[in-house]
Order: sequence, then C-alpha cells, then structure tokens
Amino acid sequence: MRKWSSAFRLWHWLFVITFLFMSSTVLIRETILSKTAVAAIITEDLSMSDINISNDDAIDIAKDIRGPLWDKHILVGYFFAFLVVSRYLLFATKSGRQNYVNYKEKTLHKKGVSSTYIAIYGFATALAISGLGIKFNGKLDLSEEMVHTIKEIHEFAFYAMLALVIAHIAGVIIAELRDEKGIVSDMINGGTQK
Repeated sequence: MRKWSSAFRLWHWLFVITFLFMSSTVLIRETILSKTAVAAIITEDLSMSDINISNDDAIDIAKDIRGPLWDKHILVGYFFAFLVVSRYLLFATKSGRQNYVNYKEKTLHKKGVSSTYIAIYGFATALAISGLGIKFNGKLDLSEEMVHTIKEIHEFAFYAMLALVIAHIAGVIIAELRDEKGIVSDMINGGTQK
C-alpha cells in the first residue's frame, strides 16, 4: 500500500509549481520589471531620440509592459485557490491526513512538522482569499481602506508562506541527510506504508 496516494502527490507537485510560478512573477515584478525602473529606461531611451514624456506617462507604459506577466499571475492565482480548496478535500483521505493522526503521541519534532504544514495551509488559504479579494474588489464594492488592508494581508501571507516553504525544504533536506531517507522519492513514487 502506498504511503502517499497519487491524488495527494499530484496535488503536492502542482502546488509546488504554482507557488514557484506565482513567487517568480512577484520577484520579477518587484525587480527587473519594477515600474519605476522600467519607466526610467523608457524616459532615458526616448530622450535620446529627443522625445520627452512625463514620468507618469512612462510609468503607465511600464505598467502596460508588465501587464501580461501580471495577468498570468492572476490566472495561475485562480488555480492556486482551486488547489487550496482541493487540499481541504484531501484531508478526508487517509493519505491527506496521515501527518495529523495520533498527534499527541508524536515526538516534538513531528508535532513541529505537522504544525508547519498546517501553517502553510493556513497562509495559503489567506493568500487565496486575499488574492481573490484584490481581484474582485470592484465587484465586492470594497472601500479603498479595505482594499489596502487586504493587500497588506496578501503580502504578509505570501512572505509568511514563503518562509514556511523554505523551512519545509530545509527540513526535508536535513531529514534526508540524517535518518529519514527517501522523503522526496516517496513524494514522487508514493513510497510504502510502514
């Protein structure tokens, strides 16, 4: 009998890919496609051809340039929200809840691992709900103050989840190097129930 069901493993790797993609779009948007940096390049390049535009116009052009990337972030965000809902459905399966059964008998380390996963799912939920709130704020008729708060929650949830994902990866590497060989391969091939 497999330790991890194919449905759980598929969910896990889709979640990984989706989160990596969305994180990459944020990183690109905040660095090489920063609206102020791109606007400065546009202004400088046009000035070499004796074309002068205002900084506001250059920023508008920069936003248009990075728009398609952000459209993909939003599109993948819908799939991310679907994956979050799917994870809650997977809690109903043996594979999806095995990290949380017999919690009281677990070692402190294993309780920490389970708690980290729960925190990841909690922040993923906050990330999905706040992302949808940002996207549909006009239809929800939210005030500017509320939209600002939702954006802050979205950003906080992203960075908290990013930190937890990094801790998870580090924990898997440490466990693989110590006494829990095969964690990654089990998440690929399903492993065997002990």
